[in-house]
Amino acid sequence: MKEIRKLMIRLSIILFASIIIFACASTEKSLTDEGENPMESENTLTDGGSADTSKESEPIIVEADDESEDAPASELFKSKKEDSMEEPSVSADLSSRGAEISILDGEVLTFAEEDGSLDGGSLSSVSMRATASPPSESGLKAGYSDDNRQFNYFVNFLEEYNTVPHLNLDISERIIFNVQDIDGLGIPNAVVSIKSGGSTIITGTTLADGSFRFFPSLFSREFKNFEVLVEDLSSGKKTGDQFSRDGRREIDLILNTKRDLEEHIPLDILFILDTTGSMGEEIQRLKATIQLIHLNLSSLSTKPHLRFGLVLYKDDGGEEYRTQIVPLTDDLDKFQKELNMVEAYGGGDTPEDLQAALEDSMKKIKWNKDGIRLAFIITDAPPHLDYGQEFDYVKASIEAKERGIKIHSVGTGGLPLDGEYILRQISQFTSGRYIFLTYGEGGESEGGTAGSVSHHTGSNFQTDKLEAIIIRFAKEELSYLSDKPLDLDDPFFEANKIDTEEKEETLDTLFNMAIEQLRDYSSYTVDSKTKAAVVPFSYKQEELSLDAEYFTERLILSAEISDIFTLVERKDIQKILEEQNLQLSGITEGEDAVKIGQILNADVLITGNIFVGDDSFELFLRLVRVETGEILSVTRSVIDRKLGIR
Repeated sequence: MKEIRKLMIRLSIILFASIIIFACASTEKSLTDEGENPMESENTLTDGGSADTSKESEPIIVEADDESEDAPASELFKSKKEDSMEEPSVSADLSSRGAEISILDGEVLTFAEEDGSLDGGSLSSVSMRATASPPSESGLKAGYSDDNRQFNYFVNFLEEYNTVPHLNLDISERIIFNVQDIDGLGIPNAVVSIKSGGSTIITGTTLADGSFRFFPSLFSREFKNFEVLVEDLSSGKKTGDQFSRDGRREIDLILNTKRDLEEHIPLDILFILDTTGSMGEEIQRLKATIQLIHLNLSSLSTKPHLRFGLVLYKDDGGEEYRTQIVPLTDDLDKFQKELNMVEAYGGGDTPEDLQAALEDSMKKIKWNKDGIRLAFIITDAPPHLDYGQEFDYVKASIEAKERGIKIHSVGTGGLPLDGEYILRQISQFTSGRYIFLTYGEGGESEGGTAGSVSHHTGSNFQTDKLEAIIIRFAKEELSYLSDKPLDLDDPFFEANKIDTEEKEETLDTLFNMAIEQLRDYSSYTVDSKTKAAVVPFSYKQEELSLDAEYFTERLILSAEISDIFTLVERKDIQKILEEQNLQLSGITEGEDAVKIGQILNADVLITGNIFVGDDSFELFLRLVRVETGEILSVTRSVIDRKLGIR
């Protein structure tokens, strides 16, 4: 009886608490609905956004449902959701050497079957696991896409939206050089020169990982053969090679030396910051988190020599300044004081003078010469292209590449498509990434107002708070120059058996997503006209023969109904296999794959390896270029054993 009474008391308390919570929530809602919330400014717009309307000459069209007595039906001014500005938490004691912000691993990104967008946590049979953080209401939550990794997707993006105002920066052909020492470690800051016809056509600097990306598409098709020369300035060692325009997409260059690094690696971080009126939220966030960014990076075991700097910009005419520079400094207090004085105001027309800021970033900033150089453009507006500036964003990108400066770009709320297009051009060309701040949509924009940010990044993206992404990118660069590279988990697809779905449906969804990623991540341009052949999966365990055949069949069916490739007939593949006396389980890549591809007149092959564990199959798919035999892209899938043939 005592236990029953205790239970009844607990239930009563819970019920009473629920009534109080419900009553409080109802009161708060009524205050909000009636515009009487004492915590809100009297200038707050109807959507709960900031009252900052410094760019008041830029109207946006709203639907009739948004009409009110205070605003015409045809236009409302841009606004943003207020940031609570609460301080981010640090996951370790500040006295600890390794104090770091938490960047959670193993979160589940679930994709809707129709459009590949991020689902807000509903159960699904197919998901993608990646390094990500859960949605956050506070802070500037951001997503990012790596257009150099999903290179083919980016090329298609440029083609699809090429009618927006932009300058020509053709990157459709790309060859990557990896400059390494005798131990296979990347050599940063090596000088790369590329010649054709005896003349040097481009020079550049290797990045922290020793890579340098060359784009033959910048030059006439008459240039078919090239010579690359590399020199490591610290050792004086040189090497070189010859290559063709249509040859391999990735080339290793080995220098007969061991890389020599500074004890405390110089790390410069420059913020190229739009300071017009609509940028207040982003500026305040940077002020609040710069100490945290510094703490996380300075606490690393490598102890980098860290410097921060600013290039502030507005527009030409009627502003206090067009650009303003805060030089790179290792004095954090000094930098914080300078940053605290930055205010968002002014503006008017949507474009701002980003090109002038880029010129200052290249010409007036004194970058380090033997470390890591990172820049972050943060803006919600495209650049003016109508000022007739001689030093435009294309020249800035080329100079950044010459000097090994990696430029990441951050597109904030309200950024139109032409702004996104140009930011992604700059970042991709300099090996940076495009970051989009999210203000509440579903999918890529989870966390903000619908239509608040432009982005066309597909399903290959990750999200976190902006400061966490900045920290992550800087740590990644530093990891290339340490003995313990940063462990970055590659995303993979996961398929589970659920009662409400036939296993064929689940596998079709999985393979559709996998084929799309093979295309998007390809280092060579492929499209719907590319002739592809799917060859049987390779396996080592005889027990996998039936499952390998079954999964191959499902993959072929998915490829047939998609418009990603032009698929070679299956009967032709079977005939060739029999004629060449090749085992069904023995074809992955290499000479056999190239031989079959050539006979089939295919441009690419989709091959795979299958393994089995206690509870799941593990499947690796590869896209192989027939002409050179090189692997263009790889995807990994983990499949519930219940989805197999037995």
